[in-house]
Amino acid sequence: MPLLEHCPIIDTEEFGKILLLSDTHIGYEVELILKGLRVPRQTRRLLEHYINIAMRENVNSIAILGDIKHEIPIALETYKDVEYFLREISNYFEYIILTQGNHDGGIDKIVDKIGRKNILLYDSRGVCITMKDGKRALLLHGNAKPKIEDLINSDFLIMGHTHPAITIRDIIGYTVREPVIIRVELDKRDIVAKMYRREIKTSNITIEDSKIVLIILPCANMLITGTDITRTLLQKHPSSKTILTYFELWNKDDKIEVYLQDFTYLGTLRELIDLEKIIETKERVDWNLL
Repeated sequence: MPLLEHCPIIDTEEFGKILLLSDTHIGYEVELILKGLRVPRQTRRLLEHYINIAMRENVNSIAILGDIKHEIPIALETYKDVEYFLREISNYFEYIILTQGNHDGGIDKIVDKIGRKNILLYDSRGVCITMKDGKRALLLHGNAKPKIEDLINSDFLIMGHTHPAITIRDIIGYTVREPVIIRVELDKRDIVAKMYRREIKTSNITIEDSKIVLIILPCANMLITGTDITRTLLQKHPSSKTILTYFELWNKDDKIEVYLQDFTYLGTLRELIDLEKIIETKERVDWNLL
């Protein structure tokens, strides 16, 4: 998968313009080496690429929504790569906002060693940020539930974790998997009720009838092939390791908007599935006529 050439940006009160990334998985190539596939170290390339995007877009902060590092057996090599990445990136941005993901065990020790005040590390519940227009964005990885008050007070929930991608096939059968950005508008009251059933029963929490926009970012590491969204978003009982289980996207395919990483709108997930069925039917007919 190629490096992302475009990344979402939000303009905030606290941190200025923030470039949004998720799942950099620093150190992933070491795991590939252990499996017999020798790949040059990519940390410097990742670093320079996203710094160049930030300079091009004139942003002053960056947020990485979890899985900054990749879990591998050789902890020392991962430690060095992640330390180098964070130390260098802290020289270019006013703030580096990190939310911990399921691969980020021990990253607090790395951040403490670097000792830069502009590196802000938040736990897996995420951080709620106010944008210039007054709306609030909840940034998190997506492997753990956010704080109930953050979810209630947010207009956007922006996450990573699932590495969304779509498989594109041309008329001669060549297929390629492209990273995508997912956007879906959800009923906030319904989401909160499902996610915090016990808390609501034992408290006086009231939830206004409003909407929250879920945005899922693609993986920022070019060595990791994304997962086709038809496998992740349409599972009726998705893995408990993702908060998507509370959103029940499997019955909202007509509301799931799919965008390429340059923000080209492809259509809803239902439209894309229906199109694929049409193509498959035509191909079967053409094939039978030969």
